[in-house]
Amino acid sequence: MHEKRKFPRFPVTASVICFRYGRRMAMRALDISLGGLRLEANFDLGVGESLDFVILAKDTEIRCTGKILAVDELDHKVHARLRLAPTSDSELRKLTDYLHTLSPKPFPKWIIFWLSILMAYMAYLIIRTYFFR
Repeated sequence: MHEKRKFPRFPVTASVICFRYGRRMAMRALDISLGGLRLEANFDLGVGESLDFVILAKDTEIRCTGKILAVDELDHKVHARLRLAPTSDSELRKLTDYLHTLSPKPFPKWIIFWLSILMAYMAYLIIRTYFFR
């Protein structure tokens, strides 16, 4: 199956504070990528609406703007998908660094090396025990 997304998406549970109609309102990010995010809110959001918000990620605040692409209502909650636009290069860097902490780390090569040595030794012991008594 071909992936349509330009950027990988990572599941998160980060708090998001939006500034709407001069009020500060709390939401929660459900997943995030470099190009967008999915939010959960306790208030109505409209398709096409622009939002200014702050993602409260680990030890930093990432200021962004976004445009709502789709809205789903589920059990007194609203799930919205937004196209993301960081407000500056420094905010884009913060977002990139945060996403880097969420991405899975590759298995260290030295562990793979020693595991293969251990497996070869175990195979040697099994062969020696069963075939060369």
